[in-house]
Amino acid sequence: MFQCKDLFKLPSLSKMKIIAGNKGLHKIIRWSYKAESIHLAKWVHGGELLIVSKMVIHEKDFNLYNFLKEAISLNISGALLLIGPNYIEQIPQSVINLSNQKHFPLFLIPWDTPLVDIFEELGHAIASINLINDKHKDLLFSIIFNTNLSLDYLKYQSQEVNFPFDGYLQFFEINFLLPQSENAIILNDVDKDTICQFIHTLFENEHIPILSSSYTKNIIALINVNNTSLDTLNTLFPQILNYIKENHPNYIVNIGIGTRQKSLEKYKLSYEQASKCINLAIKQKQKNMIYYYEQLGLYQLFYDINNKTLLENFVHNILYSLMAYDKKYNTNLIQTLEVYLNKNCNLNQTAETLFIHRNTIKYRLQRIEEITNTSLNDAFTRLNFFNAILIKKFLQ
Repeated sequence: MFQCKDLFKLPSLSKMKIIAGNKGLHKIIRWSYKAESIHLAKWVHGGELLIVSKMVIHEKDFNLYNFLKEAISLNISGALLLIGPNYIEQIPQSVINLSNQKHFPLFLIPWDTPLVDIFEELGHAIASINLINDKHKDLLFSIIFNTNLSLDYLKYQSQEVNFPFDGYLQFFEINFLLPQSENAIILNDVDKDTICQFIHTLFENEHIPILSSSYTKNIIALINVNNTSLDTLNTLFPQILNYIKENHPNYIVNIGIGTRQKSLEKYKLSYEQASKCINLAIKQKQKNMIYYYEQLGLYQLFYDINNKTLLENFVHNILYSLMAYDKKYNTNLIQTLEVYLNKNCNLNQTAETLFIHRNTIKYRLQRIEEITNTSLNDAFTRLNFFNAILIKKFLQ
């Protein structure tokens, strides 16, 4: 993906220099926009390189600080200012401070630089990268959905996308949960592209080949892990999580990681496993968690049981009397039981978690035993209750 730092590679921008916002050089540029009005909202979608030339600065109410402040609020990636007589001749310190504070790259270039050359070179560079991104997406979706895919075809494509389709490959998926409210932040393509770029850089620095693509509320990626230790991977996924939390705090994410697979027939299985991890995180209403499929324990069995009626019957046999009691009397016996089991049957910790007096917990546990005609002192009974609660949440 084309980043702000890549502008320095363009011959037409050989005289360009950056004066502020260096920490934002990783931002993605999706296109360029030459400002023709001090009002930007109608004309941009986010991710543009804003070019500030003569036309806009001579508008009556033009104020560079306010103009760039609006650009930042609209998720524009950076600004290129043409400087010289009758153009912008001086950059206020307030503008520099704003750009540094918001990590908004601010570039300067002489006023007589031909803009047509900038537009042409930038357009070609972005189009070339978009073509590569499209190939990444096509390959990933072919692996996931195309049942007639051949290994020869993948190896033919490997040179174009710089990804070796041999040895052990592994899928992972990132799912974005967005707050459900009238003022909820909308997941935008610019943020997803920026996160994808960070992920690529992170894995490439460890010499791990990667393909990635984004769709709806997800990012999917395939990595070649032939020469990668588990310890290395276990450090990379938390870095992704921390990066998103720090740079996009409005987004809640979960990461699901499939198992390593060596054959073309099993690559899709790794993706399905990663997706199952995401589904489990959503069911359990988890936030900012990392799930490895091989660590799901009993949930692996639940997913692999095709006859869900067996699971439903198990829950019914173990929990029906408690569910009926809770519904009839508006109580929370199942919730109390779940917390009690999760706290290793510790009364004090259960009471603290539920903000209820210890004696109330004891009374509820007695009612559970009476209603179900069981004893919580029996290890097998506790195991059945625990598994039934897990399956109940899994089936919801």
